[in-house]
Amino acid sequence: MFVLGGSRPVPSSGPLAKGLPQNVPNLIFIEPGKELAPPSPEGDLSKPGTPNIFVSLAGPTVAALEDLAGRASGMPVGYELRLDYLQKFTDLESRLHEMLLRLHSPQVIATCRRVEAGGQFHGDVGQQVAILQAAVRAGCQWVDLEIESVDAAGAEILKRFSPAKVISSYHNYRKTPPLGAIYRRMARLPVEVVKIASYARNLQDNLKVARLVQNHARGSPKLVSLALGPSGLPSRLLALRWGCPFTYASAGNNFAVAPGQIPVEQMRSSYRVDRLDRRTQLYGVVGSHAAISLSPVMQNAAFQAKHVNAAYLPCQTDRIKDFLAFARRLNFQGFSVTMPYKRAIVDVLDWLDPLATRIGACNTVAIQKGKWMGWNTDAAAVVEVLSKRLRLAGSRILILGAGGAARAAAYALRAEGAELFITARREAPAQRLAKTVAAQAVPWSGANGIEVDAVVNATPVGMAPHAEATPIDLARLRVRVVFDMVYYPLETRFLSEARGRGLTTISGLEMLVAQGARQFEIWTGLAAPRALMEQAIRQALDHTSCG
Repeated sequence: MFVLGGSRPVPSSGPLAKGLPQNVPNLIFIEPGKELAPPSPEGDLSKPGTPNIFVSLAGPTVAALEDLAGRASGMPVGYELRLDYLQKFTDLESRLHEMLLRLHSPQVIATCRRVEAGGQFHGDVGQQVAILQAAVRAGCQWVDLEIESVDAAGAEILKRFSPAKVISSYHNYRKTPPLGAIYRRMARLPVEVVKIASYARNLQDNLKVARLVQNHARGSPKLVSLALGPSGLPSRLLALRWGCPFTYASAGNNFAVAPGQIPVEQMRSSYRVDRLDRRTQLYGVVGSHAAISLSPVMQNAAFQAKHVNAAYLPCQTDRIKDFLAFARRLNFQGFSVTMPYKRAIVDVLDWLDPLATRIGACNTVAIQKGKWMGWNTDAAAVVEVLSKRLRLAGSRILILGAGGAARAAAYALRAEGAELFITARREAPAQRLAKTVAAQAVPWSGANGIEVDAVVNATPVGMAPHAEATPIDLARLRVRVVFDMVYYPLETRFLSEARGRGLTTISGLEMLVAQGARQFEIWTGLAAPRALMEQAIRQALDHTSCG
Protein backbone atom coordinates (compact mmCIF):
# COMPACT_ATOMS: atom_id res chain seq x y z
CA MET A 1 0.00 0.00 0.00
CA PHE A 2 1.04 3.60 -0.50
CA VAL A 3 1.29 6.51 1.93
CA LEU A 4 -0.29 9.92 1.50
CA GLY A 5 1.05 12.77 3.59
CA GLY A 6 -0.74 15.71 5.14
CA SER A 7 -3.04 16.02 8.13
CA ARG A 8 -6.78 16.05 7.53
CA PRO A 9 -8.66 17.03 10.73
CA VAL A 10 -12.23 15.97 11.35
CA PRO A 11 -14.69 18.82 10.67
CA SER A 12 -16.26 19.65 12.89
CA SER A 13 -51.31 20.32 36.69
CA GLY A 14 -53.40 19.21 33.84
CA PRO A 15 -54.28 21.10 30.71
CA LEU A 16 -54.87 24.78 31.27
CA ALA A 17 -58.51 25.51 31.76
CA LYS A 18 -58.11 28.88 30.13
CA GLY A 19 -56.84 29.54 26.65
CA LEU A 20 -56.94 25.93 25.42
CA PRO A 21 -58.61 25.01 22.14
CA GLN A 22 -62.01 23.46 22.55
CA ASN A 23 -61.32 20.77 19.97
CA VAL A 24 -57.93 19.09 20.25
CA PRO A 25 -56.73 16.99 17.30
CA ASN A 26 -57.51 13.29 17.05
CA LEU A 27 -54.22 12.06 18.45
CA ILE A 28 -52.69 8.73 17.55
CA PHE A 29 -51.69 6.94 20.74
CA ILE A 30 -49.15 4.20 21.23
CA GLU A 31 -50.35 1.51 23.60
CA PRO A 32 -47.98 1.37 26.62
CA GLY A 33 -45.61 -1.56 26.35
CA LYS A 34 -45.91 -1.74 22.58
CA GLU A 35 -43.78 -0.16 19.88
CA LEU A 36 -44.77 1.17 16.52
CA ALA A 37 -43.91 -1.10 13.63
CA PRO A 38 -41.09 0.43 11.62
CA PRO A 39 -41.38 0.92 7.88
CA SER A 40 -40.43 -2.16 5.86
CA PRO A 41 -38.24 -1.43 2.84
CA GLU A 42 -38.60 -4.08 0.20
CA GLY A 43 -35.90 -6.21 -1.37
CA ASP A 44 -32.55 -7.47 -0.12
CA LEU A 45 -31.97 -4.41 2.04
CA SER A 46 -34.81 -5.45 4.36
CA LYS A 47 -33.10 -8.71 5.30
CA PRO A 48 -32.12 -9.13 8.96
CA GLY A 49 -28.72 -7.63 9.67
CA THR A 50 -29.06 -4.65 7.36
CA PRO A 51 -29.23 -1.56 9.61
CA ASN A 52 -31.39 1.42 8.79
CA ILE A 53 -28.90 3.92 10.24
CA PHE A 54 -25.24 4.13 9.26
CA VAL A 55 -23.02 6.23 11.53
CA SER A 56 -20.42 8.18 9.55
CA LEU A 57 -16.95 8.00 11.13
CA ALA A 58 -14.00 10.19 10.15
CA GLY A 59 -10.59 10.47 11.76
CA PRO A 60 -6.86 10.63 11.01
CA THR A 61 -6.19 7.00 12.04
CA VAL A 62 -7.96 3.65 12.13
CA ALA A 63 -7.75 3.81 15.94
CA ALA A 64 -9.63 7.13 15.85
CA LEU A 65 -12.36 5.51 13.75
CA GLU A 66 -12.66 2.70 16.28
CA ASP A 67 -12.93 5.16 19.16
CA LEU A 68 -15.78 6.93 17.37
CA ALA A 69 -17.51 3.62 16.67
CA GLY A 70 -17.48 3.00 20.41
CA ARG A 71 -19.84 5.94 20.87
CA ALA A 72 -22.54 3.95 19.10
CA SER A 73 -21.71 0.57 20.65
CA GLY A 74 -24.75 -1.40 21.66
CA MET A 75 -26.96 0.26 19.05
CA PRO A 76 -28.26 -1.72 16.05
CA VAL A 77 -26.45 0.51 13.55
CA GLY A 78 -23.89 0.15 10.80
CA TYR A 79 -20.88 2.35 10.13
CA GLU A 80 -19.67 4.40 7.20
CA LEU A 81 -15.88 4.62 7.34
CA ARG A 82 -14.69 7.84 5.71
CA LEU A 83 -11.28 6.54 4.72
CA ASP A 84 -10.50 9.77 2.87
CA TYR A 85 -9.80 11.39 6.24
CA LEU A 86 -6.98 8.96 7.07
CA GLN A 87 -3.48 10.44 7.10
CA LYS A 88 -1.77 7.20 6.09
CA PHE A 89 -2.87 3.98 4.40
CA THR A 90 0.02 1.67 5.32
CA ASP A 91 -1.25 -1.80 6.35
CA LEU A 92 -4.81 -0.53 5.96
CA GLU A 93 -6.30 -3.93 5.19
CA SER A 94 -4.91 -5.67 8.28
CA ARG A 95 -5.68 -2.76 10.60
CA LEU A 96 -9.25 -2.48 9.33
CA HIS A 97 -9.75 -6.24 9.59
CA GLU A 98 -8.62 -6.27 13.23
CA MET A 99 -10.86 -3.30 14.03
CA LEU A 100 -13.92 -4.92 12.46
CA LEU A 101 -13.31 -8.11 14.43
CA ARG A 102 -13.17 -6.13 17.67
CA LEU A 103 -16.42 -4.43 16.67
CA HIS A 104 -17.98 -7.89 16.11
CA SER A 105 -18.17 -7.53 12.32
CA PRO A 106 -20.86 -4.86 11.90
CA GLN A 107 -22.30 -3.79 8.55
CA VAL A 108 -19.81 -1.26 7.15
CA ILE A 109 -19.73 1.09 4.17
CA ALA A 110 -16.23 1.99 2.95
CA THR A 111 -16.01 5.49 1.48
CA CYS A 112 -12.89 7.24 0.18
CA ARG A 113 -14.30 10.38 -1.39
CA ARG A 114 -12.02 12.35 -3.66
CA VAL A 115 -11.58 16.10 -3.39
CA GLU A 116 -13.35 16.57 -6.72
CA ALA A 117 -16.49 15.11 -5.14
CA GLY A 118 -16.31 17.10 -1.90
CA GLY A 119 -14.14 14.65 0.03
CA GLN A 120 -10.62 14.78 1.48
CA PHE A 121 -8.75 12.26 -0.70
CA HIS A 122 -6.18 13.83 -3.02
CA GLY A 123 -5.23 10.67 -4.91
CA ASP A 124 -6.42 9.56 -8.34
CA VAL A 125 -9.22 7.09 -9.12
CA GLY A 126 -6.83 4.14 -9.30
CA GLN A 127 -5.51 4.85 -5.82
CA GLN A 128 -9.05 5.35 -4.55
CA VAL A 129 -10.11 1.97 -5.95
CA ALA A 130 -7.10 0.26 -4.37
CA ILE A 131 -8.06 1.63 -0.94
CA LEU A 132 -11.67 0.53 -1.30
CA GLN A 133 -10.63 -2.94 -2.47
CA ALA A 134 -8.44 -3.27 0.63
CA ALA A 135 -11.44 -2.30 2.75
CA VAL A 136 -13.54 -5.01 1.08
CA ARG A 137 -10.88 -7.63 1.76
CA ALA A 138 -10.78 -6.42 5.37
CA GLY A 139 -14.49 -7.18 5.76
CA CYS A 140 -16.45 -4.12 4.62
CA GLN A 141 -19.70 -5.31 3.02
CA TRP A 142 -20.41 -2.05 1.18
CA VAL A 143 -18.47 0.39 -1.01
CA ASP A 144 -19.55 3.95 -1.82
CA LEU A 145 -18.11 5.28 -5.06
CA GLU A 146 -19.07 8.80 -6.15
CA ILE A 147 -20.39 9.41 -9.65
CA GLU A 148 -17.35 11.57 -10.51
CA SER A 149 -15.08 8.54 -10.21
CA VAL A 150 -17.47 6.40 -12.24
CA ASP A 151 -17.52 9.05 -14.96
CA ALA A 152 -13.72 9.23 -14.96
CA ALA A 153 -13.07 5.47 -15.11
CA GLY A 154 -16.25 4.04 -16.63
CA ALA A 155 -19.01 1.86 -15.18
CA GLU A 156 -16.83 -1.27 -15.46
CA ILE A 157 -14.96 -0.05 -12.39
CA LEU A 158 -17.97 -0.92 -10.23
CA LYS A 159 -17.37 -4.65 -10.81
CA ARG A 160 -14.00 -4.47 -9.09
CA PHE A 161 -15.47 -4.43 -5.58
CA SER A 162 -17.11 -7.87 -5.56
CA PRO A 163 -18.39 -9.37 -3.29
CA ALA A 164 -19.26 -6.03 -1.66
CA LYS A 165 -22.50 -4.24 -2.49
CA VAL A 166 -21.96 -0.93 -4.25
CA ILE A 167 -23.49 2.49 -3.60
CA SER A 168 -23.11 5.06 -6.36
CA SER A 169 -23.32 8.53 -4.85
CA TYR A 170 -23.98 12.07 -6.02
CA HIS A 171 -23.29 15.08 -3.80
CA ASN A 172 -24.09 18.73 -4.44
CA TYR A 173 -22.91 20.99 -1.64
CA ARG A 174 -24.32 24.19 -3.16
CA LYS A 175 -27.96 23.58 -4.05
CA THR A 176 -30.70 21.06 -4.80
CA PRO A 177 -31.02 20.81 -8.59
CA PRO A 178 -33.76 18.83 -10.40
CA LEU A 179 -33.21 15.34 -8.96
CA GLY A 180 -35.24 13.05 -11.21
CA ALA A 181 -32.82 13.10 -14.14
CA ILE A 182 -29.87 12.49 -11.80
CA TYR A 183 -31.51 9.37 -10.38
CA ARG A 184 -32.56 8.01 -13.78
CA ARG A 185 -29.02 8.33 -15.06
CA MET A 186 -27.48 6.67 -11.98
CA ALA A 187 -30.14 3.95 -11.82
CA ARG A 188 -28.71 2.48 -15.03
CA LEU A 189 -25.47 1.61 -13.22
CA PRO A 190 -24.88 -1.95 -11.88
CA VAL A 191 -25.24 -0.98 -8.21
CA GLU A 192 -27.47 -1.94 -5.28
CA VAL A 193 -28.09 1.61 -4.04
CA VAL A 194 -28.08 5.09 -5.52
CA LYS A 195 -27.37 7.87 -3.01
CA ILE A 196 -28.28 11.47 -3.86
CA ALA A 197 -27.41 14.22 -1.37
CA SER A 198 -27.91 17.89 -2.19
CA TYR A 199 -27.74 21.09 -0.18
CA ALA A 200 -31.06 22.52 0.98
CA ARG A 201 -31.22 26.27 0.51
CA ASN A 202 -34.72 26.25 1.95
CA LEU A 203 -37.22 23.89 3.56
CA GLN A 204 -39.02 23.22 0.31
CA ASP A 205 -35.92 21.47 -0.99
CA ASN A 206 -36.88 18.71 1.46
CA LEU A 207 -40.08 18.28 -0.52
CA LYS A 208 -38.06 17.70 -3.70
CA VAL A 209 -36.20 14.93 -1.89
CA ALA A 210 -39.45 13.45 -0.58
CA ARG A 211 -41.02 13.36 -4.04
CA LEU A 212 -37.94 11.70 -5.51
CA VAL A 213 -37.83 9.00 -2.83
CA GLN A 214 -41.55 8.30 -2.93
CA ASN A 215 -41.55 8.10 -6.74
CA HIS A 216 -38.78 5.50 -6.72
CA ALA A 217 -39.23 3.73 -3.37
CA ARG A 218 -40.22 0.47 -5.08
CA GLY A 219 -37.69 0.73 -7.87
CA SER A 220 -34.29 -0.83 -8.37
CA PRO A 221 -31.64 0.08 -7.47
CA LYS A 222 -32.76 1.32 -4.08
CA LEU A 223 -32.58 5.05 -3.45
CA VAL A 224 -31.22 6.97 -0.47
CA SER A 225 -31.73 10.72 -0.80
CA LEU A 226 -30.99 13.44 1.74
CA ALA A 227 -30.94 17.23 1.89
CA LEU A 228 -27.75 18.64 3.38
CA GLY A 229 -27.38 21.61 5.73
CA PRO A 230 -29.52 23.01 8.56
CA SER A 231 -32.61 23.46 6.39
CA GLY A 232 -32.29 19.84 5.28
CA LEU A 233 -32.70 18.30 8.74
CA PRO A 234 -36.31 17.17 8.12
CA SER A 235 -35.14 14.98 5.22
CA ARG A 236 -32.72 13.13 7.48
CA LEU A 237 -35.38 12.58 10.12
CA LEU A 238 -38.12 11.50 7.71
CA ALA A 239 -35.95 9.52 5.27
CA LEU A 240 -37.06 6.11 6.53
CA ARG A 241 -40.68 7.20 6.70
CA TRP A 242 -40.52 8.34 3.08
CA GLY A 243 -39.09 5.02 1.95
CA CYS A 244 -35.28 5.19 2.05
CA PRO A 245 -33.76 1.83 3.05
CA PHE A 246 -31.36 3.60 5.41
CA THR A 247 -30.11 7.01 6.46
CA TYR A 248 -26.97 8.47 8.00
CA ALA A 249 -26.06 9.91 11.42
CA SER A 250 -23.00 11.26 13.22
CA ALA A 251 -21.23 9.72 16.20
CA GLY A 252 -21.88 12.81 18.34
CA ASN A 253 -22.50 16.54 18.40
CA ASN A 254 -18.98 17.46 17.36
CA PHE A 255 -18.39 14.65 14.88
CA ALA A 256 -20.64 15.43 11.92
CA VAL A 257 -18.96 14.51 8.63
CA ALA A 258 -21.62 16.03 6.37
CA PRO A 259 -23.58 19.29 6.79
CA GLY A 260 -26.62 18.69 8.95
CA GLN A 261 -25.74 15.23 10.25
CA ILE A 262 -27.57 14.48 13.51
CA PRO A 263 -26.04 12.45 16.37
CA VAL A 264 -27.15 8.83 16.23
CA GLU A 265 -28.37 8.88 19.83
CA GLN A 266 -30.74 11.75 19.01
CA MET A 267 -31.90 10.04 15.83
CA ARG A 268 -32.82 6.89 17.74
CA SER A 269 -33.93 8.04 21.19
CA SER A 270 -35.30 11.55 20.68
CA TYR A 271 -36.65 11.41 17.13
CA ARG A 272 -37.09 7.62 16.94
CA VAL A 273 -36.63 7.83 13.18
CA ASP A 274 -36.99 4.08 12.76
CA ARG A 275 -40.44 4.17 14.42
CA LEU A 276 -42.09 6.96 12.44
CA ASP A 277 -44.89 5.76 10.19
CA ARG A 278 -47.55 7.28 7.96
CA ARG A 279 -49.83 7.86 10.95
CA THR A 280 -47.19 9.87 12.82
CA GLN A 281 -48.43 13.43 13.26
CA LEU A 282 -45.87 16.14 12.52
CA TYR A 283 -45.07 19.22 14.58
CA GLY A 284 -42.04 21.49 14.54
CA VAL A 285 -40.30 24.72 15.41
CA VAL A 286 -39.68 27.40 12.78
CA GLY A 287 -36.98 30.03 13.09
CA SER A 288 -33.83 31.35 11.49
CA HIS A 289 -31.74 29.26 13.92
CA ALA A 290 -34.16 26.39 14.51
CA ALA A 291 -31.47 23.79 13.80
CA ILE A 292 -29.91 24.46 17.23
CA SER A 293 -33.21 24.69 19.12
CA LEU A 294 -33.68 22.36 22.09
CA SER A 295 -37.46 22.41 21.69
CA PRO A 296 -37.40 19.18 19.61
CA VAL A 297 -35.69 17.31 22.44
CA MET A 298 -38.24 18.63 24.93
CA GLN A 299 -41.41 18.12 22.89
CA ASN A 300 -40.44 14.69 21.54
CA ALA A 301 -39.77 13.54 25.10
CA ALA A 302 -43.25 14.74 26.07
CA PHE A 303 -44.89 12.97 23.12
CA GLN A 304 -43.14 9.73 24.01
CA ALA A 305 -44.01 10.00 27.69
CA LYS A 306 -47.69 10.43 26.85
CA HIS A 307 -47.60 7.70 24.15
CA VAL A 308 -48.58 10.10 21.38
CA ASN A 309 -47.53 9.05 17.88
CA ALA A 310 -46.03 12.38 16.87
CA ALA A 311 -42.69 13.87 15.86
CA TYR A 312 -41.45 17.43 16.38
CA LEU A 313 -38.93 18.64 13.79
CA PRO A 314 -36.44 21.55 13.56
CA CYS A 315 -37.41 23.75 10.59
CA GLN A 316 -34.77 26.37 9.82
CA THR A 317 -35.45 28.93 7.11
CA ASP A 318 -34.76 32.52 6.15
CA ARG A 319 -38.30 33.04 4.83
CA ILE A 320 -41.52 32.38 6.73
CA LYS A 321 -43.37 31.72 3.45
CA ASP A 322 -40.96 28.89 2.76
CA PHE A 323 -41.98 27.21 6.03
CA LEU A 324 -45.68 27.77 5.44
CA ALA A 325 -45.57 25.93 2.12
CA PHE A 326 -43.47 23.17 3.70
CA ALA A 327 -45.77 22.73 6.71
CA ARG A 328 -48.91 22.65 4.57
CA ARG A 329 -47.46 20.07 2.22
CA LEU A 330 -46.46 17.76 5.09
CA ASN A 331 -49.77 18.31 6.91
CA PHE A 332 -48.30 19.69 10.14
CA GLN A 333 -50.67 19.61 13.11
CA GLY A 334 -48.97 22.42 14.98
CA PHE A 335 -45.71 24.25 15.45
CA SER A 336 -43.70 26.61 17.62
CA VAL A 337 -42.52 29.97 16.33
CA THR A 338 -39.22 31.49 17.37
CA MET A 339 -36.99 34.36 16.22
CA PRO A 340 -37.60 36.23 14.01
CA TYR A 341 -41.10 35.15 12.96
CA LYS A 342 -43.28 35.66 16.05
CA ARG A 343 -44.82 38.80 14.59
CA ALA A 344 -44.81 37.80 10.92
CA ILE A 345 -46.78 34.61 11.58
CA VAL A 346 -49.74 36.63 12.87
CA ASP A 347 -50.69 37.74 9.35
CA VAL A 348 -51.32 34.19 8.09
CA LEU A 349 -53.45 32.87 10.95
CA ASP A 350 -57.18 32.21 10.77
CA TRP A 351 -57.66 32.92 14.48
CA LEU A 352 -55.50 34.53 17.15
CA ASP A 353 -55.96 34.37 20.91
CA PRO A 354 -56.97 37.79 22.33
CA LEU A 355 -53.80 38.09 24.45
CA ALA A 356 -51.62 37.24 21.44
CA THR A 357 -53.60 39.80 19.45
CA ARG A 358 -52.79 42.53 21.97
CA ILE A 359 -49.15 41.49 22.08
CA GLY A 360 -48.94 41.33 18.31
CA ALA A 361 -46.77 38.21 18.49
CA CYS A 362 -47.49 34.48 18.39
CA ASN A 363 -45.22 31.59 19.36
CA THR A 364 -47.70 28.69 19.18
CA VAL A 365 -49.84 27.49 16.28
CA ALA A 366 -52.27 24.59 16.20
CA ILE A 367 -54.02 23.43 13.03
CA GLN A 368 -57.58 22.38 13.76
CA LYS A 369 -59.97 21.34 11.01
CA GLY A 370 -57.81 23.15 8.49
CA LYS A 371 -57.75 26.39 10.50
CA TRP A 372 -54.46 27.87 11.70
CA MET A 373 -54.94 29.07 15.28
CA GLY A 374 -52.39 31.03 17.29
CA TRP A 375 -51.47 31.64 20.94
CA ASN A 376 -48.68 33.28 22.87
CA THR A 377 -47.44 31.03 25.68
CA ASP A 378 -44.39 33.22 26.35
CA ALA A 379 -46.52 35.73 28.26
CA ALA A 380 -47.89 33.29 30.82
CA ALA A 381 -44.46 31.68 31.17
CA VAL A 382 -42.82 35.01 32.05
CA VAL A 383 -45.39 35.66 34.76
CA GLU A 384 -45.05 32.11 36.08
CA VAL A 385 -41.29 32.17 36.56
CA LEU A 386 -41.00 35.75 37.85
CA SER A 387 -43.92 35.55 40.29
CA LYS A 388 -42.07 32.79 42.17
CA ARG A 389 -39.35 35.29 43.07
CA LEU A 390 -41.14 38.60 43.65
CA ARG A 391 -44.52 40.20 43.91
CA LEU A 392 -45.15 41.57 40.44
CA ALA A 393 -47.68 44.28 41.34
CA GLY A 394 -45.71 47.47 41.96
CA SER A 395 -42.34 45.93 41.05
CA ARG A 396 -39.98 47.92 38.86
CA ILE A 397 -38.80 45.71 35.98
CA LEU A 398 -36.34 46.51 33.20
CA ILE A 399 -36.86 44.63 29.91
CA LEU A 400 -33.95 44.38 27.50
CA GLY A 401 -35.12 44.12 23.89
CA ALA A 402 -38.19 45.01 21.86
CA GLY A 403 -38.80 41.86 19.78
CA GLY A 404 -41.46 39.18 20.09
CA ALA A 405 -40.29 37.79 23.44
CA ALA A 406 -39.90 41.29 24.89
CA ARG A 407 -43.40 42.23 23.75
CA ALA A 408 -44.85 39.14 25.44
CA ALA A 409 -43.03 39.96 28.66
CA ALA A 410 -44.08 43.62 28.56
CA TYR A 411 -47.79 42.93 28.05
CA ALA A 412 -47.89 40.15 30.62
CA LEU A 413 -46.00 42.03 33.34
CA ARG A 414 -47.88 45.25 32.77
CA ALA A 415 -51.14 43.34 33.16
CA GLU A 416 -49.85 42.15 36.54
CA GLY A 417 -49.32 45.73 37.69
CA ALA A 418 -45.55 45.99 37.28
CA GLU A 419 -43.85 49.29 36.47
CA LEU A 420 -41.85 48.72 33.31
CA PHE A 421 -38.73 50.20 31.76
CA ILE A 422 -37.86 49.12 28.22
CA THR A 423 -34.58 49.51 26.39
CA ALA A 424 -33.14 48.19 23.15
CA ARG A 425 -30.13 48.90 20.98
CA ARG A 426 -32.53 50.26 18.36
CA GLU A 427 -34.28 53.07 20.19
CA ALA A 428 -37.37 53.41 17.96
CA PRO A 429 -38.81 49.90 18.57
CA ALA A 430 -38.26 50.30 22.32
CA GLN A 431 -40.12 53.60 22.32
CA ARG A 432 -43.02 52.16 20.34
CA LEU A 433 -43.35 49.19 22.67
CA ALA A 434 -43.10 51.40 25.76
CA LYS A 435 -45.82 53.68 24.46
CA THR A 436 -48.09 50.70 23.70
CA VAL A 437 -47.90 49.27 27.24
CA ALA A 438 -47.63 52.57 29.16
CA ALA A 439 -44.00 51.90 30.11
CA GLN A 440 -40.96 54.16 30.19
CA ALA A 441 -38.44 53.91 27.35
CA VAL A 442 -34.82 54.12 28.49
CA PRO A 443 -31.83 54.79 26.23
CA TRP A 444 -29.60 51.72 25.89
CA SER A 445 -26.59 53.67 27.13
CA GLY A 446 -28.49 54.82 30.21
CA ALA A 447 -30.09 51.53 31.22
CA ASN A 448 -27.26 50.64 33.58
CA GLY A 449 -27.91 53.50 35.93
CA ILE A 450 -31.49 52.84 37.05
CA GLU A 451 -32.72 50.99 40.12
CA VAL A 452 -35.15 48.11 39.51
CA ASP A 453 -36.38 44.96 41.22
CA ALA A 454 -35.74 42.72 38.22
CA VAL A 455 -34.11 42.78 34.78
CA VAL A 456 -35.29 40.54 31.94
CA ASN A 457 -32.95 39.83 29.04
CA ALA A 458 -35.25 39.25 26.06
CA THR A 459 -32.44 39.57 23.51
CA PRO A 460 -30.26 36.77 22.04
CA VAL A 461 -27.12 38.37 23.51
CA GLY A 462 -25.14 35.69 25.34
CA MET A 463 -26.44 32.79 23.26
CA ALA A 464 -23.91 30.26 21.99
CA PRO A 465 -21.67 30.53 20.08
CA HIS A 466 -21.30 34.09 21.45
CA ALA A 467 -21.57 32.97 25.06
CA GLU A 468 -19.04 35.48 26.37
CA ALA A 469 -21.28 38.44 25.56
CA THR A 470 -23.50 40.16 28.13
CA PRO A 471 -26.38 42.53 27.34
CA ILE A 472 -25.55 45.14 30.00
CA ASP A 473 -23.06 45.80 32.78
CA LEU A 474 -24.53 44.53 36.05
CA ALA A 475 -21.95 46.47 38.04
CA ARG A 476 -23.82 49.68 37.21
CA LEU A 477 -27.34 48.31 37.69
CA ARG A 478 -29.12 48.14 41.05
CA VAL A 479 -31.29 45.02 40.85
CA ARG A 480 -32.39 42.00 42.92
CA VAL A 481 -33.54 39.46 40.30
CA VAL A 482 -31.84 38.68 36.96
CA PHE A 483 -33.87 36.70 34.39
CA ASP A 484 -32.13 35.64 31.17
CA MET A 485 -34.36 34.11 28.48
CA VAL A 486 -31.30 32.64 26.75
CA TYR A 487 -31.12 28.93 27.61
CA TYR A 488 -28.05 27.86 25.69
CA PRO A 489 -25.70 27.84 27.47
CA LEU A 490 -27.70 26.97 30.55
CA GLU A 491 -25.68 29.38 32.68
CA THR A 492 -24.96 32.43 30.57
CA ARG A 493 -22.23 34.84 31.49
CA PHE A 494 -24.96 37.31 32.43
CA LEU A 495 -26.40 34.85 34.97
CA SER A 496 -22.97 33.80 36.18
CA GLU A 497 -22.04 37.40 36.97
CA ALA A 498 -25.40 37.93 38.68
CA ARG A 499 -24.93 34.83 40.81
CA GLY A 500 -21.44 36.02 41.72
CA ARG A 501 -22.99 39.22 43.04
CA GLY A 502 -25.44 37.30 45.21
CA LEU A 503 -28.46 38.14 43.07
CA THR A 504 -31.44 35.88 42.46
CA THR A 505 -31.19 34.33 38.97
CA ILE A 506 -33.68 32.72 36.60
CA SER A 507 -32.39 30.74 33.64
CA GLY A 508 -33.95 30.53 30.21
CA LEU A 509 -34.47 26.80 30.78
CA GLU A 510 -37.26 27.49 33.26
CA MET A 511 -38.93 29.82 30.76
CA LEU A 512 -38.46 27.30 27.92
CA VAL A 513 -40.14 24.50 29.84
CA ALA A 514 -42.98 26.72 31.06
CA GLN A 515 -43.92 27.98 27.60
CA GLY A 516 -43.26 24.57 26.00
CA ALA A 517 -45.53 22.81 28.47
CA ARG A 518 -48.38 25.14 27.55
CA GLN A 519 -47.74 24.46 23.87
CA PHE A 520 -47.91 20.72 24.42
CA GLU A 521 -51.21 21.09 26.28
CA ILE A 522 -52.68 23.23 23.50
CA TRP A 523 -51.73 20.65 20.89
CA THR A 524 -52.77 17.52 22.76
CA GLY A 525 -55.16 18.45 25.57
CA LEU A 526 -52.95 16.36 27.87
CA ALA A 527 -51.09 17.44 30.98
CA ALA A 528 -47.50 18.19 30.06
CA PRO A 529 -44.81 16.06 31.80
CA ARG A 530 -42.82 19.11 32.89
CA ALA A 531 -40.17 17.36 34.97
CA LEU A 532 -39.39 15.00 32.13
CA MET A 533 -39.25 17.85 29.61
CA GLU A 534 -36.72 19.69 31.75
CA GLN A 535 -34.71 16.52 32.25
CA ALA A 536 -34.58 15.94 28.48
CA ILE A 537 -33.19 19.43 27.90
CA ARG A 538 -30.58 19.10 30.64
CA GLN A 539 -29.43 15.79 29.20
CA ALA A 540 -29.20 17.30 25.73
CA LEU A 541 -27.13 20.20 27.06
CA ASP A 542 -24.83 17.76 28.87
CA HIS A 543 -24.30 15.80 25.66
CA THR A 544 -23.64 19.02 23.76
CA SER A 545 -21.00 20.18 26.21
CA CYS A 546 -19.19 16.84 26.20
CA GLY A 547 -19.48 16.26 22.46
